[in-house]
Amino acid sequence: MTHFAPHRKAAELRTFLIKLSGRQMRHKQAFSNPALLAGLWVFLSMSKIMEAYSQEELEALKATARQFLGNVV
Repeated sequence: MTHFAPHRKAAELRTFLIKLSGRQMRHKQAFSNPALLAGLWVFLSMSKIMEAYSQEELEALKATARQFLGNVV
């Protein structure tokens, strides 16, 4: 059972990165390298932001963004 864990984790990571990329895959195509790289870029950027700002600071920025952009944020 533990033999399949790395494969399952890799598949979960791919799915996560594709969602972050915002890209749509063609029918029956699970992923593309450009979409994975785009998702990885978003993930790394998010990680840096979460290290640099507190939860309270992020909530304040989100509230400010909502003032200008509405509920899409």
